[in-house]
Amino acid sequence: GDSAHIYSVGMDGGGLRRLTEGDAVDKAPDWSTDGAWIAFSSDREGSFDLWRMRPDGSDVHRLTDHPGTEKLPAWSPDGRRIAFSGIRDGNTDVFLLDIETGAESRVTTQPFADCYATWSPDGRRLVYAAQNATDFDIVSWDVQLATGSTLVDTAVDEAFPAWSSDGTRLAYQYETSRGTWAIAVADGDGTNAAPLIESVGWDTKPAWRPSTVV
Repeated sequence: GDSAHIYSVGMDGGGLRRLTEGDAVDKAPDWSTDGAWIAFSSDREGSFDLWRMRPDGSDVHRLTDHPGTEKLPAWSPDGRRIAFSGIRDGNTDVFLLDIETGAESRVTTQPFADCYATWSPDGRRLVYAAQNATDFDIVSWDVQLATGSTLVDTAVDEAFPAWSSDGTRLAYQYETSRGTWAIAVADGDGTNAAPLIESVGWDTKPAWRPSTVV
């Protein structure tokens, strides 16, 4: 059957290295903050579960074991938890996984999809894309208080939010009038949103470097 693998490569484009083997589909890798682990989603044991491995592909461990689907892992800044998208009862929601205990807690319960969760640099909030009856918006979730608030709400889809390393800005992709994706940046609270990249093609999945360059 089809397979997909995870690779690492240097910032200069050199040192390409394959990290996963076999016939599975391995996808959505995410580095832990300290660089010691890479979490990823894999169907190597049937359904898609979360796994982790060392940066050289060694020491592979299974993190979840559920008949549903677990995907899009995102490490917390302290490395103790992973936020992920899980499909339970046909709906996609955001969950938290405690690495030490293996316990899962559910963040979202609304009847539409919630996905693409990522952490604020201080670990106090999650930000994710929340679907409603018409589109996807960007929502912030206070982890301690278990309360959410909408940061970006327009008439088009917004997805793949990413906070800058200092937490002052938020990058995300949004749907253009042409039906393609472009990149916007807003303040960390969702205000002062403005297009950053809008080409004739597709611009997706922004990611910040520690220097805050997208």
